[in-house]
Amino acid sequence: MKQKIYALFSLLVVLGLMLAACAPATSEATSAPAVTDAPTTATEAPAAATEAPMTDHTGAWVDSIVLSEDSSAESAITRLGSGELDMHADSVAEAPAYELLKANSGLTSSNAVGSSNTIMMNPAEFTDGRLNPFTNRKIRESMHWLLDRDYIVEEIYKGLAKPRFTVLTTVFPDYARYADIMRELEAKYAYNPEKAQEVITAEMTAMGAELVDGKWSINGEPVVLIYIIRTEDNRRPIGDYFAGQLESVGFTLDRQFKTRSEASPIWNQSNPADGLWHLYTGGWISPSIDRDEGDQFSAYFTPRGSSGPLWQAYAPVPELDAAALALEGNNFSTLEERRDLFDTALRLSMEESYQVWCVDEVAFVPRVSNLIVASDLAGGVQGSQVWGQTLRFDGEEGGEVRITQPGIMVEPWNPLAGTNWIMDGFPQRATSDNGVISDPFTGLALPQRLERADVTVVEGLPVANTLDWVTLDTASSISVPEDAWVDWDAKAQKFITVGEKFPDGLTSLTKTTVYYPAGMFDSVKWHDGSNLSAADFVMNMILVFDVSYTDSAIYDEATVAALEGYLAHFKGVRIVSTEPLVIETYDDAFNIDAETIVSNNQAYPNATWWPQYSYGEGAWHSLALGVLAEGNNELAFSTDKAGALEVEWLSMISGPSLDILKKYLDQASAESYIPYAATLGEFVTADDAAARYSNLGAFYAEHNHFWVNTGPFFLDKVFPVEGTLTLTRNPEYTDNSDKWSRFSEPRVAVVEVDGAGQVAAGSEVTFDAFVTFKGEPYASADISQVKYLLFNTAGELVTSGEAESVGEGQYQVTLDAGTTSQLETGANRIEFIVAPSVVSIASFGSFEFVVTK
Repeated sequence: MKQKIYALFSLLVVLGLMLAACAPATSEATSAPAVTDAPTTATEAPAAATEAPMTDHTGAWVDSIVLSEDSSAESAITRLGSGELDMHADSVAEAPAYELLKANSGLTSSNAVGSSNTIMMNPAEFTDGRLNPFTNRKIRESMHWLLDRDYIVEEIYKGLAKPRFTVLTTVFPDYARYADIMRELEAKYAYNPEKAQEVITAEMTAMGAELVDGKWSINGEPVVLIYIIRTEDNRRPIGDYFAGQLESVGFTLDRQFKTRSEASPIWNQSNPADGLWHLYTGGWISPSIDRDEGDQFSAYFTPRGSSGPLWQAYAPVPELDAAALALEGNNFSTLEERRDLFDTALRLSMEESYQVWCVDEVAFVPRVSNLIVASDLAGGVQGSQVWGQTLRFDGEEGGEVRITQPGIMVEPWNPLAGTNWIMDGFPQRATSDNGVISDPFTGLALPQRLERADVTVVEGLPVANTLDWVTLDTASSISVPEDAWVDWDAKAQKFITVGEKFPDGLTSLTKTTVYYPAGMFDSVKWHDGSNLSAADFVMNMILVFDVSYTDSAIYDEATVAALEGYLAHFKGVRIVSTEPLVIETYDDAFNIDAETIVSNNQAYPNATWWPQYSYGEGAWHSLALGVLAEGNNELAFSTDKAGALEVEWLSMISGPSLDILKKYLDQASAESYIPYAATLGEFVTADDAAARYSNLGAFYAEHNHFWVNTGPFFLDKVFPVEGTLTLTRNPEYTDNSDKWSRFSEPRVAVVEVDGAGQVAAGSEVTFDAFVTFKGEPYASADISQVKYLLFNTAGELVTSGEAESVGEGQYQVTLDAGTTSQLETGANRIEFIVAPSVVSIASFGSFEFVVTK
């Protein structure tokens, strides 16, 4: 007898299947009945669409974009069908909305797998003395056993999600790379309410609480958990479900249902010690494919992850913090050491559990069929860095595109420490530019404004390059030049050189040299008409350091941990030439992809030094206004400092900030003000400064905001009350319009596994994996690796290894008699993991077979 189980998930092909290891007691995958034929690729191109023609047309294809708010996916899809809208940019994972999309032949979708939902917990001691159970690591850890992820996938998402347990995204390379560790953790933390009850009872009792009539109380008062539950999407039923689970183990719940704008001031901006909340239905999205998720442990489990108040309350155990810091800077010399660090960080982060992941969504982005746009495999259209450059109506130039998403202007826009909401980042990406962009299919960096890069690493480091725009070399050692900048004197407002700080010399593990094209400072302009200059890059370098030193006028305590982490590996930066611009960066941090050494996963800072900050692009002269305002305690770049000073969180596009920034524009203009003049003054003259402020003043007079970028669209009109934004085509954007038109349809693999359904223990058996795309064999040359994992009846890993290529798109594993003799009678399972090189989304195929004695 033979049986076939198709790919456990090949993105959206198998919405109804779940990893058997997520429920170790049942090895058979379970079907979710409601949604049966979801889209088959992560970016579905409409049938009538053609690739953009080769053209002399420059800049954006369309004339303008109007963004407005619609919090209901079903409403937005109905409006798309009636011709009122052109795209709903949100990544939607709601079954009723998907059925509505399928019913209209005039609509299509792009798909995204980078969104996840979590249960976030407040770990702070409350200043009013109330007991907060989530100060206790074991209680936080026990939340895993109280959460039935399969129920959420089947009953709430109707198959438009897959269970997720850890910080690693289930479709990104590191999850597949460490699949054996993941399967073990997924088995350990599978749904087990009895175990959760046992741990909670022991820990709550130790904390002085009593279980009276099935409810926890302390000093005669019930232990009430405040649960902030988002209302706009599936997080409402998730929150309701998990609140019920918490009630079942004795907690009293205060369910507070709130929209994002109502919830954010509580969980994201308040002091956690004020005790305004215990739990929040969190949602995260990776805008692009992350080929190295090692830095995610710092991002989600340490104060280095954010300057927000919640992150400053995190206090991970030293071993987790050390592993997270090492992975953040890639402080290892072999892939085996990297695996050990991941193993440590994964296990300890599950014990720390400041947040517990529920699912990775399998989402879609609906649009009209004649609208073409490059979508990222992870972040969808919202995460694509070239959505603005590629957006067009099929066969047309010009026109207006009407787009909705669930929120507009969710939090203040400022490049240093403004909003991190994907809904704010979406229009920002259309207005900004970058030194490099992330390939929406592979996550590898591609040169945008950058021309090329040289990367040199110390011999022995596990680094490789894929693309020819990066040259990779090795050296026995790398010495950092004495005149490289390695630190900052905030009082003198000057960089500290390597020669000054390290008179005995300094070495680094990597050297990255980036080359920008000649003439760039003439061709690239800020939206106010000012030419890009070397000063914009130097301002970027300054602000990496200045905000974290007490002598700075804009010192922000919440940034200190992040800078300390950066200085642990940063070894210096040196401007070799300003025309053309050439910059060397020396660092002990590296990545296994040379391209990512240049881009640092699009994180800030990175070796391109393009003036793209953590939360948007910024010109030195527009940022100078914020520096003056914060230096005078009238505004603050970060929400943490704004709360401490009791001032407005700085917004460059709306609200009370604008009048304050305008006041400092007038002052800066009158003084020809140059911030950090002791350093920036070497790159800016008083006449340069006066011209810049004049340009900014004219821009503000016309557009009434200070959001000045260099991208294909500029922010034209802002209507905060109405909740709309208008982006208008930037006529000064010089790139050819078809530069990124090649991003049409990614080749995500489908895996089918075949073999004997019954195997005698002690006999040899062969299993085959057939890898296809659109029904055709997947080119073996485009597959980098096929691994297999063998699990016994208890869901425990027996062995693993590499599958052998036996034909185009066909891979084989033969288990010898010694291996099968180790298997117990009953249902065992083999799993294949296919990692293509042309897309960075692994595909899985699983096969169950019965062993007999």
